[in-house]
Amino acid sequence: MIEEKKLKKILKNIPVSPGVYKMTDEEGKVIYIGKAKNLNNRVKQYFQKNYQHSSRTKKLLEKISDLKYTVVDTELEAIILESNLIKQFLPKYNVIMKDDKNYVYIRISKEDFPRITIVRKVEKDGAKYLGPKTAAHKVTETFKVLKKIFPFRSCGLDLEIIKEKPEGDSEINVSNKVIKYPCLDYYIKQCVAPCIGKCKKTEYQTIIQNVEKFLQGKADNVLKDLNTQMITAAQNKDFEKAAKIRDKIGKIQNILEKQKVSDPKQEDKDLINYVIARDNAYFNLFQIRDGKLLGQENFILSAKDRDDNSTDPEVLESFLLQYYTIATDIPKEILIPHQLENTEEMKTFIENQSTHKTHIIIPKIGTKNHLLEMSLNNAKIYADRHKPSWQDENYFAENILKELQTIIKSKNPPKRIECYDISHLSGTDTVGSMIVFENGIPKNNMYRKFKLRTVIDKPDDYKSLTEVLTRRLSKITNNIHSKEYIFKKAPKKYQKTIEKIIEKEKLRQGIDLKRFYILEKNEKTLAGFAALTEHSNKASEINAFSIMPKERGNKIGHKLLKNIIAKSKAKRVYLICKEELRDYYLSIGFEEIKIIPKELIESHGTCTACDTLNKPLIVVYDKLKHKPDESFEKIPDLIIIDGGKGQLQAGLKVLQDLNLNITCISLAKQLEEIFVPWQKDSIILPKTNEALKLLQRSRDEAHRFAITYNKDLRSKRLLPKR
Repeated sequence: MIEEKKLKKILKNIPVSPGVYKMTDEEGKVIYIGKAKNLNNRVKQYFQKNYQHSSRTKKLLEKISDLKYTVVDTELEAIILESNLIKQFLPKYNVIMKDDKNYVYIRISKEDFPRITIVRKVEKDGAKYLGPKTAAHKVTETFKVLKKIFPFRSCGLDLEIIKEKPEGDSEINVSNKVIKYPCLDYYIKQCVAPCIGKCKKTEYQTIIQNVEKFLQGKADNVLKDLNTQMITAAQNKDFEKAAKIRDKIGKIQNILEKQKVSDPKQEDKDLINYVIARDNAYFNLFQIRDGKLLGQENFILSAKDRDDNSTDPEVLESFLLQYYTIATDIPKEILIPHQLENTEEMKTFIENQSTHKTHIIIPKIGTKNHLLEMSLNNAKIYADRHKPSWQDENYFAENILKELQTIIKSKNPPKRIECYDISHLSGTDTVGSMIVFENGIPKNNMYRKFKLRTVIDKPDDYKSLTEVLTRRLSKITNNIHSKEYIFKKAPKKYQKTIEKIIEKEKLRQGIDLKRFYILEKNEKTLAGFAALTEHSNKASEINAFSIMPKERGNKIGHKLLKNIIAKSKAKRVYLICKEELRDYYLSIGFEEIKIIPKELIESHGTCTACDTLNKPLIVVYDKLKHKPDESFEKIPDLIIIDGGKGQLQAGLKVLQDLNLNITCISLAKQLEEIFVPWQKDSIILPKTNEALKLLQRSRDEAHRFAITYNKDLRSKRLLPKR
């Protein structure tokens, strides 16, 4: 939480004006952006003692490290600035619309013969756009039906009229010749081929106008026009044309028969309702145009730590702000289920996006309220549909994990499960995967992948598994088992001891004691030491690294190295080591290099100072690649390994070496056997057992994640170098 002195200073100076405030965490990352009519009142409300905050706000306040604000002139400016900043920073605790990359629009170009296409972005090109539509496949289906009724063009040809003749084919200039024309659509009667002058401009404009009317829900007007055209054609004894128009009318009527909602008042309106579930807000939007339900769209917004099935003015307001920023058709009425925090400002904002006045209505009774209830039911159905079918969260948390607890003989249900798998192709591009389930639910943001360092161009699943588990679990053991060891600058009292060990172990000599750091056990015993030489802001070097013989095997070398690396001001930290220690350093995070950096050459000459070492090699630790990892900071309750007894034994050996007490099992795919360390025989559960399904799900997910990474590496390796 933000420091009290710092908070008092901020609250003292915050102005009584409209504006936007940004809350940041300890890392300086923006976690929440808010707006206010009065910044002073709004921000102070967060920090009032005994104020009844929601659980979400309490969690937010715990993570705030700093607060900044921007003053604006009006509340509307605050709304717009907040919207722009949210798009820029994507704060964790704001309500943000998901999957906007999947929205599509129907584009009608501005040309002599407009083309109608499906696009994913609105451009300022003079074209008309209808959308956004969330179900691209439904738009594609509608598109196909419309082409059968109204033969418009959707090709990439640029067409311009040179000369339009009263009779016969017109002269057309065709550019951007991306296809041969006329194309197949002309021959199957789904395009009138303006590219070869078969259709006059006025005739084609009628087709486009009918498409627009149909898409805007004005199908009745289209039917009237077509009926008039059919009667005229019949009167002129053009019965073939009249028959074609009759067929079009029949197709349109078939579509309109599916219409279930009708408003005799012929009002254009949007009905919006939503439900909050599982950290998301699921929105349903009904579009009623010309009294008929034109369609419905569904949207998902992140709603971190908000109460399920609750109403939240901020959530609703955020949706309105984001949706009507990208919407191309804004009606005169917008029906919502409850009040907003800034109703008038939101109304003004929406009106600025359209060409007419807009009313925001909260109906309490009557038909409109009934339609809102129907929208709410659809939002609930949409939310249920997005709950994975293989899981029910409460059931997993309370029952399946308890059943799994019995199987693995643990004291508590395994809330955090980590599953590991190794993937390679004949030994090449060997990789490892770690997937995470928390309370029976996969946590994709916690998944991690490993590119093997100790196993190259040869298949060795056991060694690969050992490296992956060591690299992951050593981060835990460092924190747990090294608390009694203190890292600090080397005091003079250890100088002689350090010099003796350097001489005995033939380490690099002549290094100033001021460069040395030590690990001290219980504030009285030297446990290990190493020197840090800063060559430049890009490169530093660890020299004379050694752990006392009595302390070896306690994995404190990891702590010493990581602390020294953290002290270094350089981005890359180098170390010259013996061949037999190569895997040790690689498992920590160092990487072997072949080209010696100039800083080390200048320090060691041509490495002649290292000739006393047996097969010297140089490794480097790139600090930019090893930032703090939230997933690695957590301790698993259960480790699952994809494989049989051999893989399980490899995992248990790592846990033993690291002195960690974590339950570890393996799952063999052929017979779905569960191998556990406390008995020789495997455990075979019924195929319908829910605990087994959870184990299978985690194993299959780890396998999928590893194979995907392996394929990615192979693809990159096989791509031609430029």
